[in-house]
Amino acid sequence: MGSTTLTRSLLVDTSLMGIVTDALGTAVAGTGTYDDTELGKGVKMAAASYVAVAVGDQIEGIVNSVEPGVRNSGYSWGGIQTTGRALAVVADAQVTTAMAVGDLVCAAIPIASGLAVQSNGTGYAAPTEFLWRCIRVISGTGLLAGDSVLIERI
Repeated sequence: MGSTTLTRSLLVDTSLMGIVTDALGTAVAGTGTYDDTELGKGVKMAAASYVAVAVGDQIEGIVNSVEPGVRNSGYSWGGIQTTGRALAVVADAQVTTAMAVGDLVCAAIPIASGLAVQSNGTGYAAPTEFLWRCIRVISGTGLLAGDSVLIERI
């Protein structure tokens, strides 16, 4: 598949959908770096694409889809959810303070699938620009690694 230029633009009514289309990862000629294993993971904006968040980063979006082929000479591309609600998993670093409804969250140690989060009560600075908060503890108590939570962009 040939490379086609992809520029950031409003492709859908994001006030309803909350999903933008953009380049993902780093450029690798002809292959890209993202596939379906990245679905549900947190990302942040870089100069030419959205890239994976690191521990303590603010979560700018969550990978919603990864499309086949590449754009812009080797970038993967797909949808990034920038609003709304998403499922997340409590990180290992959360074990001293239970995540509670209302806690602001930031990125935790990446996991194999999905989004790992921790509350700002775990020694990381509270997010200031990209605010996601816990709105429900779905499984467990919010204290143990692997407990499921529902987060929402505010």
